[in-house]
Amino acid sequence: MENLEFADHQVEWLPTKAYRPEDEKRLWFHDNLHNNPPISPMGASVYHWPRGTKYAAEWFTFPYSRGFDYVLYYGRIYPSPIPITDPEEIKSKEPIFGQKLFEMVNNWPQRYAEVVEEWTGSLNYLKGIDKKALPLERLLNLLRDAVSISKRSWELHFVCMYPAHFAYMTFEALCQKYGIEERQMRVFLQGFETKMYEIDRGLWALAKVADELELVEEFNEIASQSELFEKLSQSTKGKLWLGKFNEFLAEYGRRTTAALFDPYYKTWIENPMPAFTTIQTYILKGSFNFEAHTKKIIEERDQMIAKTIDGIPEAERPEFLQALKHAQYTYPFNEDHNFYVEQWTYSELRYVIQECGRRLVHWGFMAETDDVFFMTIDELDEVLSDIKVDKKIGIMDHCDRVRNMVTRRKSVWQELHEIKVPAIIGTVPEGRIDDPVFIKIWGMTDDVIRGQAKPEIDIANRWEGFPGAPGIVEGVARVILGYEGFSEVQPDEILIAPFSTPAWTPLFSKIKGVATDSGGMLAHAAICAREYDIPAVVGTITRGKKVTEGIKTGQRVRIDGTKGVVELLSD
Repeated sequence: MENLEFADHQVEWLPTKAYRPEDEKRLWFHDNLHNNPPISPMGASVYHWPRGTKYAAEWFTFPYSRGFDYVLYYGRIYPSPIPITDPEEIKSKEPIFGQKLFEMVNNWPQRYAEVVEEWTGSLNYLKGIDKKALPLERLLNLLRDAVSISKRSWELHFVCMYPAHFAYMTFEALCQKYGIEERQMRVFLQGFETKMYEIDRGLWALAKVADELELVEEFNEIASQSELFEKLSQSTKGKLWLGKFNEFLAEYGRRTTAALFDPYYKTWIENPMPAFTTIQTYILKGSFNFEAHTKKIIEERDQMIAKTIDGIPEAERPEFLQALKHAQYTYPFNEDHNFYVEQWTYSELRYVIQECGRRLVHWGFMAETDDVFFMTIDELDEVLSDIKVDKKIGIMDHCDRVRNMVTRRKSVWQELHEIKVPAIIGTVPEGRIDDPVFIKIWGMTDDVIRGQAKPEIDIANRWEGFPGAPGIVEGVARVILGYEGFSEVQPDEILIAPFSTPAWTPLFSKIKGVATDSGGMLAHAAICAREYDIPAVVGTITRGKKVTEGIKTGQRVRIDGTKGVVELLSD
C-alpha cells in the first residue's frame, strides 16, 4: 500500500464518511453481504440505504433504533445501527409504533401496491428518456432527478422492510410457543410469487424455446456468448431466439452483474453473460422445471399449515392465523425489493451517470466512460454545472485535475482490494441492539456481536452457521468469491461463497447446496435456497470461521442445512 496518499485506513474521496477516533465508541460492521469489495468513489457517494432506514424509523416512530449510519474503512462500507437507549423514549414510542405496524401489515396488499406503483412510475420516467439526446442542462437535471429517485426508493424500501421483518419475527415467536422451530416455520412462507423468481422463470422459458427451435446443439457446441450469438444470427430460428432474448433483457436486464449498492458494475443489458450461462446450464442440465417445483413446495406448505392448525387449540387459532397471514403477506418482499431498488434503481442511476461520463470522455476528462465512477456525485455535479455556465472555462478549470484524480483513485481502489479488513470495528455497546434488519439480514445477534456465538464442536474441517434452508446434501464444492466466477459454476455443485446477492440468483437453479461466510436467516442465500429447495448454511463467520477459507474447489463436502453445519469430507 505504499502508493496510498492518505493516512491509515482513510480514503480521500469521501472524507465526511471517514472512520475517525470519535467513531470508535460505536459498533461498526463490514457489510460484506452487499459491498464485499471496496466500493467505488461514486458508489460511496450515492450510498442511500442508511438514509432510508432513518426515514423509515422516523416514519414508524420506531422505538428501538433511529436507523443506520455508515463509515468508510479501507474503502469498505461499515454500517452501524443507531440504538435508542432511553427507556422512557422507548416506552412512549412503542404504542404508536405498534399501531402503525399493524395498520401496515394488515393492509399490506394495498399499501405495497402503492409502493410498487411509485417505484415503477419514477423508474419508468428515467428509463424512458433518451439520455444521449439531452442538452447538458437537461442531463444535469436528470442526474439530480436520478439521485432523488434513488433516495426515495430506499425510503420506500425500508418503510416496507421494517414491517416485513417484524411480521416474520412476530410469527416466529408465536411458532416457538407451539414448539415450531424457525427452520420448520419457513415452510409456511414458501412458494409465493416474487419478481426475482419471475426473472428465473423467464430464463427457463428461453431454454425451452431453444429446445423447441432445435437450437440445443448450438448452445452445446459454442463456448462463448459472442460465438453463440454470431452463430444464432445466421439462421431464421436463431434470429427468432435472439429476438426473444432481447425482449427478456429489455424487461429484466436492469440488474447488476456483481456487487449491490454500487453503480460502477455493469448490468445484464451491457453484459448478458450471467443470463446466457444460466440458459446454457438449463439446457445442459435438462432444464429446471419451475412449474413442478412450485407445485411441490406449495403442496408442502399447505399440508404443514393444515397439520399445524389442527394441533392448535381452537380458541388460539385466530391469533395464529392472523400472524400467519401477516407473515405470508410480507415475506415475498424480502426478495421482491431487490428487483425494484437494489437492481432497477441502481441501473437507472448508472445509466444517467454513464451518459455524463461519455461526455466527459468527449471533452478529454478521462479515457473511458466508466472512469466517471471514480468521481463522487458532488464532484460530477460541480463539473457539469461549471461547464453548463461556460463550456471553455469549465473544461479549463476541471479537466486536468479530474483526469489526474481519476487515474490516482483507480490505482488506489485496486490496491484496496488486497487488504483484509476486520468484521467489526469500534466498541460493542453495553445494551442490546434490537434492530430486525441488523439481526435477520446480517445475522448480528447479541451473542454474535459479543463473541459468544461459539460452535458446539470446534474441530478442523467443520463449520457452523445459521440453518438457512433444511436438508442434507453431499457433493463437489465450487468456491467463488465474486461475480467473476459465475461462469465456472457447474450443474449440481455445492456453492461455497463469502455471501450471495440477487445478482447470484440464477446460480441457485444450477447448484444442489450452498454455504456462505456471511448472512442471517433472511439473507438472500437463505431465502433463495428455501425457494429452490436446496440445503443452505449461512453466516459461518458468526461462529468465528469462514467457510471460504477452509474449502477449495473440487473437494467433497456435506451441507446440513437443518442443523447449520458444513463438513469437508475429502481432498
